[in-house]
Amino acid sequence: MLVAPAAAAPAPVDFNRDIRPVMSDTCFKCHGFDDKARKAKLRLDLRDEALKPAKSGKTPIVPGQPDKSEIIARLFSKDADEVMPPTSAHKTISPAQKELFRRWVAEGAKYAGHWAFEPAVAPAIPKIANPQSPTANSIDAFLAARLEKEKLTFQPEASREVLIRRVTLALTGLPPTLAEVDAFLADKSPRAYENVVDRLLASPHYGERLAVPWLDLARHSDSAGYHNDSIRETWLWRDWVVKAFNNNKPFDRFTIEQLAGDLLPNATVEQKVASGFMRNVMTSDEGGIIDAEYLNIYLVDRVSTLGTTWFGMSIACAQCHDHKYDPVTTREFYSLYAFFHNVPEKGKDGTRTLNPEPRMAVPLPEQEKELAKLAEQITAADKQVKELEGKLDAAQTAWEAKLAGDPRARTVAGPFDYFPLNTNAHGVGGDGLEIEAKLVGETGFAEGAEGSALLFNGKGHADLGARYDFEKTNKFSVGLWIRIGAKITGAPIGKMENGPNFRGWDIEFNAGKASVHLIHKWPEEVIHVQTDKELAADTFQHLAFSYDGSGKAAGLKMFLNGQPVATKVLKDKLTGTIKTTAPFAIGRRGGGGSPFSGRVDELHVFPRTLTDAEVGTLAGGPTLTLVSIEPAKRTKAQQDKLRKFFRESQATDYLAAKRAAEAARAAKADIEKQVPSVMVMAEMEKPRDTFIKIRGAYDKNGDKVEPAFPAFLPKPATTSTNRLTRLDLAQWLASPQHPLTARVAVNRFWAQMFGTGLVKTVNDFGSQGEWPSHPDLLNWLAADFARDWDVKRTLKQMVTSHAFRQSATVTPALLALDTENRLLARGPRARLDAEFVRDNSLAIAGLLNPKLGGKPVYPYQPPGIWEINEMGGGGWKHQHDENQYRRALYIYHRRSTPYPSLLTFDAPNREVCAAGRARTSTPLQSLVLMNDPVYVEAARAFAARVLREGGKDDAGKLSHAWRLALARNPSATERTVLEKVLAKQRALFTAEKDSADSLLKVGDFKNPDGTNAIELATWTAVANVILNLNETISQ
Repeated sequence: MLVAPAAAAPAPVDFNRDIRPVMSDTCFKCHGFDDKARKAKLRLDLRDEALKPAKSGKTPIVPGQPDKSEIIARLFSKDADEVMPPTSAHKTISPAQKELFRRWVAEGAKYAGHWAFEPAVAPAIPKIANPQSPTANSIDAFLAARLEKEKLTFQPEASREVLIRRVTLALTGLPPTLAEVDAFLADKSPRAYENVVDRLLASPHYGERLAVPWLDLARHSDSAGYHNDSIRETWLWRDWVVKAFNNNKPFDRFTIEQLAGDLLPNATVEQKVASGFMRNVMTSDEGGIIDAEYLNIYLVDRVSTLGTTWFGMSIACAQCHDHKYDPVTTREFYSLYAFFHNVPEKGKDGTRTLNPEPRMAVPLPEQEKELAKLAEQITAADKQVKELEGKLDAAQTAWEAKLAGDPRARTVAGPFDYFPLNTNAHGVGGDGLEIEAKLVGETGFAEGAEGSALLFNGKGHADLGARYDFEKTNKFSVGLWIRIGAKITGAPIGKMENGPNFRGWDIEFNAGKASVHLIHKWPEEVIHVQTDKELAADTFQHLAFSYDGSGKAAGLKMFLNGQPVATKVLKDKLTGTIKTTAPFAIGRRGGGGSPFSGRVDELHVFPRTLTDAEVGTLAGGPTLTLVSIEPAKRTKAQQDKLRKFFRESQATDYLAAKRAAEAARAAKADIEKQVPSVMVMAEMEKPRDTFIKIRGAYDKNGDKVEPAFPAFLPKPATTSTNRLTRLDLAQWLASPQHPLTARVAVNRFWAQMFGTGLVKTVNDFGSQGEWPSHPDLLNWLAADFARDWDVKRTLKQMVTSHAFRQSATVTPALLALDTENRLLARGPRARLDAEFVRDNSLAIAGLLNPKLGGKPVYPYQPPGIWEINEMGGGGWKHQHDENQYRRALYIYHRRSTPYPSLLTFDAPNREVCAAGRARTSTPLQSLVLMNDPVYVEAARAFAARVLREGGKDDAGKLSHAWRLALARNPSATERTVLEKVLAKQRALFTAEKDSADSLLKVGDFKNPDGTNAIELATWTAVANVILNLNETISQ
């Protein structure tokens, strides 16, 4: 409301408010802090210097005497050679500003330290002259006092529908549900609104909302940034931020843990994860880059990020020269640089698929439980192995005695067919009759596991005719000694057709791994089991399998050197026969194909299954003959061989314990491979030397510097004599006496709630920044916040103030007087940030997946975008499940190609620290809301929801749709417009059914069964209009 102004004497000129900003903009570049750029040896940023007479005898400033002050003469001069600022500077000072300078000098030319660099002291809460002024808390008192000076008053409180929508969007980035709206409307208690605020602050979605601007500051991304912008795993740190806000972690701890969590005494996993804040820097793994150059880039980024995030100002200029406008020297810049120069990292980060070091694996809760369980199993199994190891010698003695007394115990019971393969390929059947074999092509004999072995070079084989024509229901087992080369491929034995179905069975090697196939028809009807690892090359090993006739892969067991071997089931579907007319062959598959190179010896074929012990005995054939030699007469080699055999195949309890330990270790290793990692900070044992980089050049060192705090800010009360660390830096920033940390933080929170900060330039609290609209309020908020660093308490103060709760209605006169609503004579209203525009639409539509945290997601985005800089990667993999409907916070963020619709609504690319977002209004934004499949699909789901919930008539449906989106009923004018849109779209889709069908195919949302396509398309168009409203995308 406006009140007629009364004449009043002008307030005294305030240096920080009225003079410093003009000097900073027009004078300090040549007459300021940077002595290398200073002209005429004149310095205007310090009063003592400005009062000194110049060489010409003229004095720049004579307090109380503007007519004798050269600065005033130069400001008002008409001479192009004398006027200041000079025309070449392309800077101008307005007549009103010149008069302020004259008044300032006349009033004594009082200087003051820059307001933001002085400790924040809470002023007295103003007393309001107007007792009718609606003040809900201390915030209102400061605002109302300013309004009284401007002859303005607050607006009345907004309607309850507007209020709950405003505060819900402000604190969670999501709209209220109709149930929440109705509950608030029905609650007549004095605490009704406060209860809503408390509920929202306790919502898990509060942390998601607060996290988004913090991720901008942290330049958080799921990609590396430079070169091919490869994938990073950073979501654990992002989830830490969400959790920290939800748990209301005090802001001083929030600061300390992110800058130096790894340096805290007995740092927890979460504190180390938090330290990843400064690891979000862009990195490169490009071949040929200069390591020192890129390491310098990373460190400069960290100092700049520190300045923007906690100082609320850019200090990046000082990497090359002393700051032109603020008292930051190059020496101070590199003293801050030194705090981060001790991280054990390289300029070339060394990985395109993993997080660069230093990194830390952080098991998820379910992984942590499973790893702990497996660790217990390993401990128990290792204990059992150790206990059994002490009994092995006695057990071996008893075993040898048994074998010596019963030679039959050294062999496996028949019947079986046996092929010694010493001088030919003939064998002996289980019936004692000779089995003839025909050698075909190039074959030979060489040293074997026992005697000689059949040698193959891939050009010959042994044909044994129509043998071993097993059915899939038959039990059978095979064992043989084999020697192969590295990465060998080929079938040492097999009875299998050479296409088209490859029916039969075989043992086949593929790149050194052994497989057993039982095939009816390849590749559909197959049992295929393969060893996990390649077999050792150039040594004899015993390979065997036993099959139980079940027709299942679980019934096929493979053995290596007498022990069960780890395998993978690659195929497990067998319903038809494996019988074939192909012959059985050694050196290839019987029907041809898969030729083998290597040696085969001591082949056994059994028409039954074998036990593990029997396979062990089979594998020990050449070794078991040593039992007949008296122990005292054995050579050491013989004794060692027998000892090794017993431990590796006959000590069943011991082997079972070893296998249990190995299986648990393998399972543990498998889980550990899946455990996500996060980049963290760490310190080198010996600190690197840090030098000033002359003009910012990475290879031009100046003076050596140590970590130190900048001189323009107060030092901590106590300082260590030791070399300062990041923890010292973090604790200094988190001190209640620090003039910037609390001010900068509360100003950002204010901007998030009210749309604009008390200091409009949220990224610049320096001389170039804007004077606060309400300096006393900012100081009071900062001092109050630093009492306990309670973020939720501070936000609650803001959103429970009348200033926040008042109506946003504006008159033309008030709009002209205060276009940007800096005085808060009306309620706040601002467009939602990009992420919340999307979240809001999905929530209204009923599509939003509210799941918290986890890996980044891949919703729809236009094709081909990633391919611009993909370098052979997999491209964007659109998830067609419920993950595509998760909050935009979780969308995969790639710096070189950010998610397009978020970019359109002013989300930063996060290549550098971003303290605030522009709020543009462009035609492209409307086109996104109308045509992006995400929003078209949302409109479809919104329409289906309205048809399902909105009642039987159009009037009810229109009201329901409007309330879902805006929490209120439409006005008469709004209803009329909606009815016209509805009628027009209904006529259009009735005439063009194909257009309706086409519209309803956009996105993955499934049209409800039995829905009339024309009606659903009609309401989709109406829903699209509602989702496009400025009010819908505004808080």
